[in-house]
Amino acid sequence: MKLEQPQSIRTVFFDAGFTLLQPHPSIPEICQQVCQQLSLHINLEQIQAQIENAEDFYFRHIRSNPLTWADNQDINTFWVEYYTHLLRPFIAEHDEKRLYQLATTINDEFDKHTSWQLYPDVYETLNTLRERGYTLGVISDWGISLGPILRNLQLTQYFDCVLISAATREAKPSPMLYDLALQRANAIPDYTIHIGDSYINDVIGARTVGITPVLLDRAHRVTEKTLDCLLVHSLTELLDILEVERLEGEHK
Repeated sequence: MKLEQPQSIRTVFFDAGFTLLQPHPSIPEICQQVCQQLSLHINLEQIQAQIENAEDFYFRHIRSNPLTWADNQDINTFWVEYYTHLLRPFIAEHDEKRLYQLATTINDEFDKHTSWQLYPDVYETLNTLRERGYTLGVISDWGISLGPILRNLQLTQYFDCVLISAATREAKPSPMLYDLALQRANAIPDYTIHIGDSYINDVIGARTVGITPVLLDRAHRVTEKTLDCLLVHSLTELLDILEVERLEGEHK
């Protein structure tokens, strides 16, 4: 699938988590490091196995509570519950105080910029689009900690607007969040694209207000044959969709 009239696009919105940012060094390793600091020693394989179980809790909660990401306190409460669920098998029965301490400390760790790093294709993409005069923005389901994380990772300089669900009180795929992004970017839907890793939140959300969606599938889990939207496997492929010439030397 190709983008019709790619030269007409003037605004590009990005999701944040797993589009621009990834956990560093990894979610299991961060959990393990926090646990070790608090004298709980668990190997990575055990944590990874339990994360797979905790994902069931994650999706059940989000389906039942779709407005979680629109409130910072609700976000923190959810993540503490998530890490409590993850670590419970490793804690002595009824030791809720220690379990809560571990869960809150892990949650706090993910609020720090040191727990996140940029994907290798981020700077090349943002530098190229900024140099070519595009208006750039972020639309993300995240707590208010995302602002400092982006600043500390030297990303805010690229963006004309950053919309964080906890701050706007609107969460994906709400059309009100995407409409607000268009307003702040002074953008027209027909001349705007949004890229993110979630079909429901990013593709459907953007499409509801007329923004052209692009699904980012870094893990190559889907193919164009199974989709009804533009598909890329890296951010630099977005430059190809837009038919934007890459800056000399940026690919090196």
